[in-house]
Order: sequence, then structure tokens, then C-alpha cells
Amino acid sequence: MAKASSERAAKVVVNTSSVSELKTACDTGLKEFLKARGYEEMHTHTDVKLILGYIGVVFCAIDFAYSWKYPFEQTKWFSYISVGIYAVTSVLALVYSYAVQRDTFFVGYNKAKGHVVSAGSRTEPDKKTYKLTLTTRPIRGLQDPPVFNSKPMELRQSFETWFHEDGEFAVDRFGNDVASVIEALLSKKDE
Repeated sequence: MAKASSERAAKVVVNTSSVSELKTACDTGLKEFLKARGYEEMHTHTDVKLILGYIGVVFCAIDFAYSWKYPFEQTKWFSYISVGIYAVTSVLALVYSYAVQRDTFFVGYNKAKGHVVSAGSRTEPDKKTYKLTLTTRPIRGLQDPPVFNSKPMELRQSFETWFHEDGEFAVDRFGNDVASVIEALLSKKDE
């Protein structure tokens, strides 16, 4: 069954000398892997950054309309304020990206299993190594959430493990490695 689904999926071929392309292919592969197993993506990080951006743009648009109608001397203080608000919201979005979102590229939930999985990745360019970090937590508000290991699990592999020499992404190998990490992450604590 997994073989048939991988045959139907489009072949992913990347430049094996580009760490950025290799990382993007792995990140995309993980998103597709999780979505195929019933995880729905949450867009909280994107929503927060969009709201901050919209606030700054709305103030600048109001300033533009106000400045269009009245002379500069009358509107310059509002211009200072709107540019300041735009700068502050842009800095807040940047700080949010670095302090909160960090390397996280996927946050998804599975209602049937009662948990949220977060995935973050990094690369080590000099070693061509992909480091995937998965964490999980119960969905907020559920009664009697399942017991599982919420300590982050890491998967660190060389890109050569998941890519053929011609740059084709080995989806099955990648899926097997990710499935074993997720299984370990969700397994009940024995201690």
C-alpha cells in the first residue's frame, strides 16, 4: 500500500550540492507524511505574524489617507506615529520568529489521537546533516489526554540516507525513519 502511494506521488529530485534544497525537500516530505496520517496543520505562527503586519499596514494606510486630505504640517505627527507603529510591529514579528517560532516549520494536530505535533529542523551545512526535532503535547481542553513522552525527540541523519546520487528523494526511507521517531515520541512512558 505504501509502495503504491509513493509510486503515485510525484518524484522529487533536487540538487544534492544545495543544502537549502535538500532541507526544503525533507521539510516538505515531513509535512506530507504527517498530513497523510491525519494531522491537520495549525497556522498559529503565520497568523500572529500576519496580524502584526496588518496592524502596521493599516496605520500606514490611515496615515496615507489623512495626509492626502490635509497638508503635511497638519499630519506630520500622525505620520511619525504610524511609521513608529509600523516599525514596532515589524520588529515584534521578527522577534516572534526568532524567539517563539524558531526552527518550527510544522505544527499539526490529530483529534483522533488527541495530540499536537510540532516539527522543527536545522541543517549542518559543512556535514550535510539534517536535524529534525519533534515534540508533542495534548490538545488543550481534552478530558483525560493520553500519556506520552513529551520530551523532544531528535532525528539526525545525513542527507545521503534519504537521497539517491541523482538527487531523487527516497520517500519510503524518509517515511520509515520519521515513523519510528513519531512512534517513540507517542509511546507510553514505561518509567
